[in-house]
Amino acid sequence: MTTVYKMRRNILVAAVTITSITAIAQPSHSPSQYAVKFICGKSDSGVVAPGTYFTAVNVHNPGQEWIAFRKRFAVALPGEKAGPVSRFFDAKLGPDEAFEIDCADILRRAGVRGGFLKGFVILQSIPDLDVVAVYTAAGATGQVETLEIERVAARHPGTGVKPDLVPLKECKRKGDTGLVVTVKNQGAADAGASTTRVDFQPAGSPSLPTPPIPAGASVDLLFTIPAGCFVPDCHYKIVVDSNNQVDESNESNNTVDSVCPG
Repeated sequence: MTTVYKMRRNILVAAVTITSITAIAQPSHSPSQYAVKFICGKSDSGVVAPGTYFTAVNVHNPGQEWIAFRKRFAVALPGEKAGPVSRFFDAKLGPDEAFEIDCADILRRAGVRGGFLKGFVILQSIPDLDVVAVYTAAGATGQVETLEIERVAARHPGTGVKPDLVPLKECKRKGDTGLVVTVKNQGAADAGASTTRVDFQPAGSPSLPTPPIPAGASVDLLFTIPAGCFVPDCHYKIVVDSNNQVDESNESNNTVDSVCPG
């Protein structure tokens, strides 16, 4: 019975360990990103000075847990030409462990044999990493002539989720002089308070405060149509967020032209 109990206990511990590693490997939020410049190989062209260049990207896990992250390689070509971008490669480091990405690895992952290559090593990780690039270059003697060390800071891309206020074009009347203007937030984030203006041509440009609008919702504002607007129809332009109070995902769709028949 004791032997069976120990076997079951070991299986349970192994299952818990595997579950913990899986949770680390499947992040639930946006990763930090590091774009590390690389320059590798012997240059005989006029793009950079003649010589042999080396890059060593050192990656360190400063945490106390195993971490899983990804790396890929983007090649930059001269003459404003975009080069190939590799697929992502998985990587992992234990607590306080470090490894190095060198030119041999870069050329192999980028699918290039020998030659001269420039571009970026791109790392993506949920926990922050220590990323330090070491650049060396040799001239005609083959000995090191330059050395530079650069620490690369993490870039934390935003989610890109913002509100997007738009006016609806249709003419909605309320009584003889009322114009109902509908402002919709078609973005993925809530919008704060703003101001909506209606330019009645040529009878004035009144504005009304607009309350906060949740994502996907809309509000109705009641404007008074000036009597001089009907000649015989009333032409007008609606401008939402007219004072630029809201940071929107699209600032080019804030106006619409409409008309109410006389």
